[in-house]
Amino acid sequence: MCGFAGVIAWDEKYRVSRETLGKMSAAVAHRGPDGEGFHFSSDEPITPDRPQVALAFRRLAILDPDPRSNQPFTDGRHWLVFNGEIYNFRELKKELSLLRQDYVWKTTGDTEVLLRAYAVWGEKCVEHLNGMFAFAVWDEVEKSLFLARDRMGQKPLYLACDHDARAIAFASEVSAVQLCGWLKTPISFEQIGYLQWGYIPGMFRDVVQGVFQLAPGQKYGTAPTIGGVVNWYIRPSLGSSMPDFDAVDQCRSFVTQAVERQLVSDVPLGIFLSGGVDSSVIAACARRCGTVQTFSIAFDDPRYDESKYAEAVAGHLGTNHHQFRVTPDVITDLSLLARLFAEPFADSSAIPTHYLCRETRSHVKVALSGDGGDELFGGYDRYRAMNLAARLERILPGIGNAASGIGRHLPGGHPKGRAARLKRFLSALGRPANERYSKLMRLFDDRLIAELLQKNVNGYDELSSEFLDVQAMYPELDDVRAAAAVDRAIYLPNDLLTKVDRCSMLHGLEVRSPFMDHELVQFAAGLTTDQLLKGGPKRMLREAFKDDLPAWVFKRKKMGFAVPIGDWFRGELRSMLRDTLFSSHAFGRTHFDMKVVERLVEEHETKRVDHSQRLYALLMLELWWNTVRMETSSGVAAA
Repeated sequence: MCGFAGVIAWDEKYRVSRETLGKMSAAVAHRGPDGEGFHFSSDEPITPDRPQVALAFRRLAILDPDPRSNQPFTDGRHWLVFNGEIYNFRELKKELSLLRQDYVWKTTGDTEVLLRAYAVWGEKCVEHLNGMFAFAVWDEVEKSLFLARDRMGQKPLYLACDHDARAIAFASEVSAVQLCGWLKTPISFEQIGYLQWGYIPGMFRDVVQGVFQLAPGQKYGTAPTIGGVVNWYIRPSLGSSMPDFDAVDQCRSFVTQAVERQLVSDVPLGIFLSGGVDSSVIAACARRCGTVQTFSIAFDDPRYDESKYAEAVAGHLGTNHHQFRVTPDVITDLSLLARLFAEPFADSSAIPTHYLCRETRSHVKVALSGDGGDELFGGYDRYRAMNLAARLERILPGIGNAASGIGRHLPGGHPKGRAARLKRFLSALGRPANERYSKLMRLFDDRLIAELLQKNVNGYDELSSEFLDVQAMYPELDDVRAAAAVDRAIYLPNDLLTKVDRCSMLHGLEVRSPFMDHELVQFAAGLTTDQLLKGGPKRMLREAFKDDLPAWVFKRKKMGFAVPIGDWFRGELRSMLRDTLFSSHAFGRTHFDMKVVERLVEEHETKRVDHSQRLYALLMLELWWNTVRMETSSGVAAA
């Protein structure tokens, strides 16, 4: 797990200095505290046949800490910078040794295996990889660049090109790309998508104009055989349904295999444990392989504290358990997170994730998490809501009109409360499945966005459009399975996995997610809705691991990884919220109707409506904007 940055320039105008590359490296330094490396091609004048190659790398040593594995890594022809882990590298090494028996291996880790895989298989090397990764390979002979990102989007890869393709800058984080020196387009924000979902959806990840992120399972190359951005793996293929007893057996086998693969490490490793289904299953599988350390975080507020459940599961499994009780320093940490993400990001669970990663890093360098279990095995309320709505509309055609009228008169309440969930459900009844799914996911609806922006909203609804695309591609999917497929394609990589990557790498901690093993994802994508939901959520996990964990683990109500952000906005964060949103240089003053912002704040403070997540989104947008203004004024960002 590491960070990298690079620039390839085919024109003297876009040459980067060693100082500039050093700044780009410093921007990703937190991702790799164990070492730094650079590669600069010749200082001769740049021509189309002799481009400048500038690569920077920051290393977090997990496998083969030997300096011979340092990057940029070369075999004499190719240069590689690589972020992530290839879990099947030992199997690939054996296969490659048979194919090229004259090759002499110099290291014992996955970096050399990845570069050798590219040397042998070219761009098709990605099809052989099991892991999480983003990497860049420069071919000195062909004068070509190849970039690729893993299937599920666990590792980030940002890219910027000049209009005539005379230069390419790329990096693990957008802030490093901005420092390339020739990216002069202004930073802007025109994203209705952010207000809709609380994150920048995949197709519009160009918050900084001219910088975009490769989508999960995309590759990019300058060689004619690659031909620009190409999808090699967008979403898992869907298999045919199987009998329940086979599905349960295969579920156990795939999950166990994924965990065993990801336990490989040459440094101390642990497990995040909340006491919920997903993390408990991961811990149970890991414990079967030997003694493990588990880590949980505790809060004083009992509504958000799962520590007693984590302790109980740890006691049952016999793990070496560590529990951290944290007193949040939210004012400081929110500004830190805004700088870290370098784009608007409104998932407040980033706060406890940041604390858990920070404390865990004092004990281990690698941790396994349960992220992705809900999307694979039907854990979210929205899946049950989609299923129930479809059934009701079949039984009672036209129920949507009556239901929406009732829903408008219900109080909002806490976003996760019963009243708010019922209100969302009723408002979604009678809608086409794609619109229903979108409504269940919304942070701001179109009406409120139109009020904020003071104009009609005809914004592109990516989740709804993606839902239609999934149904068109896989007509056998019902509403539940289509919603889960969209979650895996959009929500997971752009929200949950982004959150985990940024918060863990801030502290030099590698976090692995066994549920993101692509073979396991393929299996789960073939499960029927009955296998996902009948008899309760996560039925497959429950039946597959019922003998490994106490029954209460599968029965207790899902809490989620959250903080009392709504209460903080009425208490210790009240001044910060108001001072930031209503500052004289606030982003909202030139983009929003401030009377609407004031109304949202007052409704929340007086408890008429719980706007906690919406206000958090507006606050993080402003904190991001503050970093943009400061960087622009100091000349770091584009003017």
